[in-house]
Amino acid sequence: MLSTWCWWWLFLIIPVFIGIILGSFFLFMKRHRGSGYFLSKFSAFTRIRFDHLEKRRQTYCPANDKCQCHTKESAAHIEPNLTCPHRSPTLYMSFAGAAMIVGGVRTTEWRGSMQQCHYNTDDQFDALFFTDPAQCFYLQDPNYNWQGITYYRNLVALYATLYQQVILIGASLGGTMVCMCADLATLSIAFNPILDPTLLGLPWRIMGAYCPARQAQVIRDQVQTTMEQIAGKKTNHDCVLHIHWSQLSAADQRQAHRIIGGGKYKKPQQTKCLTSVVDFDVNHPDISSSSGVHAWLHHCSRHALAMHLKRTDQLIPLLKRHLAARSIGLTSISNQLDEKQRQNFTIEFPLSTKLLHQLDKDAIAIDLS
Repeated sequence: MLSTWCWWWLFLIIPVFIGIILGSFFLFMKRHRGSGYFLSKFSAFTRIRFDHLEKRRQTYCPANDKCQCHTKESAAHIEPNLTCPHRSPTLYMSFAGAAMIVGGVRTTEWRGSMQQCHYNTDDQFDALFFTDPAQCFYLQDPNYNWQGITYYRNLVALYATLYQQVILIGASLGGTMVCMCADLATLSIAFNPILDPTLLGLPWRIMGAYCPARQAQVIRDQVQTTMEQIAGKKTNHDCVLHIHWSQLSAADQRQAHRIIGGGKYKKPQQTKCLTSVVDFDVNHPDISSSSGVHAWLHHCSRHALAMHLKRTDQLIPLLKRHLAARSIGLTSISNQLDEKQRQNFTIEFPLSTKLLHQLDKDAIAIDLS
C-alpha cells in the first residue's frame, strides 16, 4: 500500500519538477533573448499567428516628424497611405535578420547606420523597417499562407512608384529578402544572404530561422530570377545589387558557391546572375556601380559581417560608396570618375577568391552575436 502511494507521489512530482525546469528556462531565455524568441520559433513551426509579433512587423520612420499619416496599427497589415504629402525623395527599406532572436525584438535594424551615412548633410529620407515574426525568411505573409514573397514584392513595387529612389538593405535572412526584391528597387545591399536554407547547419536551423524544404526551393528560384533580371538588364529601370560575403566563413562559402561556383562540389558559376566577383576593395570602381549584380568577398571569418565592419569602422565608408552611385547627397565620387576607373580595371571573371575554398569541408554554426 505504501509503495503504491509512493508511486502516485512520484508520478505527480515528476511533471511538476519538469514544469519548474521548463518555466525557469523560459524565464531565463525571455530575459536574455527577448520576449519574441519563443513566440517566433513556435509561430514558425506551427504557423500560428501572434498579434504580439505582428505588431512588430513594420516600423515606419518618416523624415518629417509631424507626419501622422501612418499609424502604428498599420504594422500587421501594411497598407501605405497613398495620399501622404510628407514623403522624402528617398526611402530606405530595411529587412532585419534574426531580429526576433538576438538581443530581443529589434524593430529598427540599420537605423543608426543610415543616419551616420547622411550625417552633416541636408539629405531627407524616410525609412521602413521590417521584421519577420515567423522567422521563415519572410516567406509568411500576415495571413500565414506562405505568400510572403508575393506580399513583400508587391509592397516594394508599390513604394517604388511613390519614391524617386528605394534602397533595400539587410543581413542574413534579411539579406535573403533583399536579393528576392532587388529588381524592384534602385539600390540593394545584402550582407551574408542565405540563398539556400537547406545548406544551413543543424544548430542554426534549430536556434535560427525555420524554412521547410519545399519553401527553400521557392527562395532559390526567386533569387535566381531576380539576379538574372538585374544582370541581364531586363528591368524597367537601372538597379544594382551588391552582395557581401565573409570569405573565411564556411557557412557563407556554401551560400556563395551556389552563385560564384567552385567549392567542395565544384559547382558551376552562374554567369547569368553575376556582373562581377571581386575581393573587396572600398576603392574599386564597381563599388559605386549603378547597375548589375556584384559579389564582394571580405577577408572575414564571421557570418555577422556587417557587425564586424561596423566595429572596425569600415561599414559607413562602404555604404557611402554604394550610395554615391545614386548621388543621394553624397558627392565624394562622381559617376564619371567611376566610369573612367572601370576602363582602367581589367576584370577577370571570376577574380581571385583567395581563401574562399579553404574551409568548405567542415560545417559550422552561424555566429549571430
